[in-house]
This record gives sequence, structure tokens and C-alpha cells, in this order.
Amino acid sequence: MKWNGWSLYWLAWLLIGLLLPELIALISGHPENTLSAQVWHLEGTGATFFRWVVASTFAWLFFHMTFRIFE
Repeated sequence: MKWNGWSLYWLAWLLIGLLLPELIALISGHPENTLSAQVWHLEGTGATFFRWVVASTFAWLFFHMTFRIFE
């Protein structure tokens, strides 16, 4: 696989947009600021639309990443 602009974008997004905030939240002693804590908080609000969006997104990611479906 050759690296291109999109490869670099997704790598930067993973490291800066996802991993860095998670590490900052955990290192600073604020686990309530992690992505999973925020998802669980919003899930607890009972927002049906949010539940549908989260379930659909995780289902898509699972099948897309595991079986290369929906490419």
C-alpha cells in the first residue's frame, strides 16, 4: 500500500483526534472526558436517535473493518 494524502489524514485523525484526547483525559485524572464516557453519558439520556446512530456506526465499523464490507 502506498501512502497518500488520505493515509496521512486518517493516521493524523487517529493519533491527534482520538488517541491524544483520550490520553490527556486519562493522564489528567478525568476519565469522564473520554470518548466512551461521553457515549455512555449520552446513552443514559435516553435519546433514541442517538442510540440508533451509535449502534449503526459501531455495526458499520465492525463489519467494514473485520470483513471489508461496505467499501
